[in-house]
Amino acid sequence: MALSDYNGPERRENKRQISRFSLRYQVSGQPGSAVRTVTTTDVSSSGLGFEDSLALPIDTKIDCELVLPKLAEPLKIKGIIRRITKVESLNNYFYGMSFDMISDNDRQVLMEYVQAVSINNILRTAVKSGASDVHLVSNQPPIMRKTGELINMSDVILCSDDLKEMVLSILTPRQRKEFEDTLELDFAYSITDGMRFRGNLHSEKGNFGVAFRYIPAEIRSLEMLGMPAVMMELARKKSGLVLVTGPTGSGKTTTLAAMIDLINREKNKMIVSIEDPIEYVYACKKSIIKQREVGIDTLSFTLALKHVLRQDPNVILVGEMRDLDSISMAITAAETGHLVLSTLHTSDTVEAINRIIDVYPKEQQLQVRTMLASCLEGILTQILLPDTTGEGRVVATEVLIATPAIKNLIRTGQLAQVYGYIESGSTNNMHTLDDSILALLKNGKITKDVALSSMKNQMKIKNLIGAA
Repeated sequence: MALSDYNGPERRENKRQISRFSLRYQVSGQPGSAVRTVTTTDVSSSGLGFEDSLALPIDTKIDCELVLPKLAEPLKIKGIIRRITKVESLNNYFYGMSFDMISDNDRQVLMEYVQAVSINNILRTAVKSGASDVHLVSNQPPIMRKTGELINMSDVILCSDDLKEMVLSILTPRQRKEFEDTLELDFAYSITDGMRFRGNLHSEKGNFGVAFRYIPAEIRSLEMLGMPAVMMELARKKSGLVLVTGPTGSGKTTTLAAMIDLINREKNKMIVSIEDPIEYVYACKKSIIKQREVGIDTLSFTLALKHVLRQDPNVILVGEMRDLDSISMAITAAETGHLVLSTLHTSDTVEAINRIIDVYPKEQQLQVRTMLASCLEGILTQILLPDTTGEGRVVATEVLIATPAIKNLIRTGQLAQVYGYIESGSTNNMHTLDDSILALLKNGKITKDVALSSMKNQMKIKNLIGAA
């Protein structure tokens, strides 16, 4: 596997503006010469590239009509061939043409369109607008998610071919092959200005679809994220299993990154992370951090976890516990004296316990409950809610601490009683999601409508509002 497949912060941004437009041209000063129709390969403010089987000498002047989608009339351009490269495999020539004559208005129209279908420009604009996600869908304009809402970024519709070229231009050969084989791809992508993204490429109605999640360069502390202080205590544990759960887009990876950063700043530890793909990139401080990406540094979570104990880790970060094998090996690592941090997609802490147990066959569940009870240290569930300004979001949390009483309930299968212990467990730094939402409401961070729509026990908040 080539190290160049890793799209880390040191990898250069793809500067090429892939732009495939129809180009009609003929040699200047030869009215009887044939009009050729080709497709451009890239466009800039000063020229463009195209391929053709016709051999043209250097400095040939040509008259062009460039056809842009949505424009009623093509752009009239005069150009000069400045660069020629023979494409032997196709028996074609690649031409680099500089603009010899183009109106200022046509140049502006051209560049506005090129920028509108530039994947780097779209991502950069979204981040500067405060968006968390970008969605590119065929026959739709670029869409960003800001404070939970979907917003069109422009009125330029991305046709299927434009979107395909945009996406393929940023993928490595390995990533292209993986998508061809599976029609699914998780990947990381970096552009300048310290902007890094997690991408998911997929097929929809036979077309490309891609979703990007912005990964900030700065790792914010647990306090800055609004996490309860007990999360710092869990990050400082020597061993055991600590889980961060919540729905997609709730900031689980960001919380794990803050926990790793705390350990990195305070402890002399060997930290091994297994991720798909790598999102936050850590600089070693007091700790040594090895980041392994599935598909590049290892073939699977399962295989990486199988061998990780031979790598002398103190802390193991598992990007996501996805299946029986990864869950089983994560629990084993936690049982054998390692601190294991991971995520699950569940709506509360008790559901996380049920999810882990239910993934095992029934005949193994008694043993799993015993193993989980022995190694579990705590579970955090988090959700993001719109704040009172409507411009941002705040985090609401639920915390389960594996006290002896909680461990006994897990071991004996009395999971229905766990929630009651969380409700009455404030002395052990536990609280429910409803308690957190109520606290946000009392502190003026969220509105009553948001609180009502988010709480499980709506009668509890109605009583509070009525009492007020």
